[in-house]
Amino acid sequence: MKPSLPAPPADWHPSAVVFDCDGVLMDTETAWAGVQERVAADYGVEYNQAAHKQLMGLSAADVAQWITDRAGEVAEEQGREKPSLSEVYDHLIEVESEVVSSVLEPLPGALETVRAFAERMPVAVASNSTAQVLDRKVHALGLDEVITTWVSSDDVPHGKPAPDIYEEAVRRLGVDPDHALAIEDSPAGTTAASKAGLYVLGVPNGHDEPLACHFIADSLADPRVREFMTGWGL
Repeated sequence: MKPSLPAPPADWHPSAVVFDCDGVLMDTETAWAGVQERVAADYGVEYNQAAHKQLMGLSAADVAQWITDRAGEVAEEQGREKPSLSEVYDHLIEVESEVVSSVLEPLPGALETVRAFAERMPVAVASNSTAQVLDRKVHALGLDEVITTWVSSDDVPHGKPAPDIYEEAVRRLGVDPDHALAIEDSPAGTTAASKAGLYVLGVPNGHDEPLACHFIADSLADPRVREFMTGWGL
């Protein structure tokens, strides 16, 4: 896979970095997919590979809307009362809190990369997780004293792929978007960051979906990440 967006000017270097969380810093994506499948099944909705790809990187609110829409169709066919969006959302968050809490382990290279950037510039985490779940993840990784701020889907009007989360992250960091680097693994995340005007390092971690990125490495353990940092004078 190659970067799909043109590289920045040769003398460009980041003044701040914004990391995605799931799939970049920790491997909770498999667990989150299991959460979505379990909640969908509770409402009689099929969750298949196509659904997994469609929902990858989206916020809990967007996933809840997807399940609610289809659960309504199932309920109508069966002559049952349709579930409300708030009911499905609350159930999704309840199951997420139960399941994801058991898999809060960092991915290879994640902690080292965050700390290396944090020694040189302000660092944020921008995630489609809810505030409660993201706070738990940041503290579980021990990054609460290293990063400057963390932004959840609860902090903005719209989650990824809308640019809101990244716009809020760079606002909190006090930098212009084009002076910041986003590190993302999903199409929704890279789209959000590029729309917000950040330069994007894609780290697909085994995914094969196209990413809207200016740089690419397999993961944060990929030696290319350190090469990029060296090239940026870090």
